[in-house]
Amino acid sequence: MAACSNNSPEGEKYFAEGAYQKAIDYFTEYLEAHAPTVTILYKRGRSFEELGKFQLALNDFETILKIDNQNIEAQTSIAKVKYEMGNFGQSMLAAQKAIRINKRYAPSYFWLAKAAHQMGYFEEAFKAYNRALKIDPNYGEAFYYRGALEISMDKKKEACEDFDRAVRLNIEGSQDAKNKYCS
Repeated sequence: MAACSNNSPEGEKYFAEGAYQKAIDYFTEYLEAHAPTVTILYKRGRSFEELGKFQLALNDFETILKIDNQNIEAQTSIAKVKYEMGNFGQSMLAAQKAIRINKRYAPSYFWLAKAAHQMGYFEEAFKAYNRALKIDPNYGEAFYYRGALEISMDKKKEACEDFDRAVRLNIEGSQDAKNKYCS
């Protein structure tokens, strides 16, 4: 394996190809030879995440916060990983921390909304999806999941509008949801 540079095009190539274990090996080789960098730790954490190795991903994201406690991507990734691990309360807390770091980062609101939805906090979830969409009006996944939430809240018309927007943004599963709930 070639020596890994901080901008790591080979590791990024492995990640883009879905060769996550090769990406992990590449980034780990770099970290064994150099002081840890936020960039390499984040890329390795994302690779672990893609393989479902959530605790290892979490370790890398938490290490990033020891280096840079204002890193919005790492804090939001912690919220996402906690969600994927089924720790919805911890996911909400992590997303709230991310929002305190940067109130204009839509993914933080998205993960807050998803976790709140899972915990039955529908109004909080609805507000967080709205905030994510105000920041990023092309956030297709937020339209899709807000639509699912609206179905739970008996807001079929609004849900169908959101599913339609998600379809136009090519979000997987949105056409099926639109067909199921809006026909």
